[in-house]
Amino acid sequence: MVDDKIELLIKNSKLLDNVKSTLGMGTFKKCNALNLTLRNRNADVEKINNCIDIIRNNSSIFSNFRGNNLLTTAVNLSIQNNPEESFNDIIIIYNKLKNHFFNNQFLVLAAQIIYNYRNINDVDLIVVNTRKAYDTMKKNHLFLTGQEDICAAALIATTSNNVEQTFIDMEECYNILKNNGFYSGNNLQALSHILSLFEGFPQEKCNKVLLLDKILRNHSVPLKSYSLPILGVAALTNIDYEKFATDLNSANNYLKKQHGFGSFSLGSTVRNMIIASLLSLEFIENSDSLTKEKLIETTNNISLNIVLIMQIAAATAASSAAIAAATAASSAAIAASSSS
Repeated sequence: MVDDKIELLIKNSKLLDNVKSTLGMGTFKKCNALNLTLRNRNADVEKINNCIDIIRNNSSIFSNFRGNNLLTTAVNLSIQNNPEESFNDIIIIYNKLKNHFFNNQFLVLAAQIIYNYRNINDVDLIVVNTRKAYDTMKKNHLFLTGQEDICAAALIATTSNNVEQTFIDMEECYNILKNNGFYSGNNLQALSHILSLFEGFPQEKCNKVLLLDKILRNHSVPLKSYSLPILGVAALTNIDYEKFATDLNSANNYLKKQHGFGSFSLGSTVRNMIIASLLSLEFIENSDSLTKEKLIETTNNISLNIVLIMQIAAATAASSAAIAAATAASSAAIAASSSS
């Protein structure tokens, strides 16, 4: 079954290459190919292009809906019954978020998270709770919490039935993993955010993460760095970790030979994230109805969550690269000025 999903992923990746205004969006195309594949959909290039026009016609050239967010927003709109109406609703949520946060690109993703839960809870309440969740993150980890964590705050605000207890569990997971060899930092914080979305005691969840991490490293297919949140998803949605690692290794060897998925164009970290996501979804789909219902209820739209984790990671990496490039250019200019 996962073989079919991988073939659909490759097909969607090729189709997205035909979407306009996406030059240089290699990683984001793969994220969105995964988005469609997890939903068992084929990319509708014509509809996605129409959605790009909707975004352009309803936002300024400097809007946060452009740039890195353009393709993801267009793809998400393309699977809606009324893309234009959906985009208007997302803009309304985005503007509500701007009343609580400084304007930034991650508010676009947070708005789309909240949009997908608009029929479950009051949007205004979710927005307020997103700010409260973010403030708690800042209180717990002042120097680790950045703009990208607004998305995690939105996930918590939309999925948690007890935000206070969620943060207690989150901090316990963070400390357990830190004390067991995980490097303290943004990636571990992101992992603890994801673990908080699943039921279970912190020690129990962390034991699963530690075991899967060890097995994956033994198979030379680790989920590390900014892919740590996917490690959490995989650990808590799979049972047979040895089989998971073997399947991940096998699928990785196949996928890296496909155009656009090789080590030069994509890299093993993102490739492993994609495959781990597909394998995790396969396990859920093959579970008995009671287990499946519980897992889907726990993750509250796992497809969206997985893709947004990857999108946030890619956007964060792109932002970091831009800052590094600007810093290097500035340093070079200062050095040149000093020498003259």
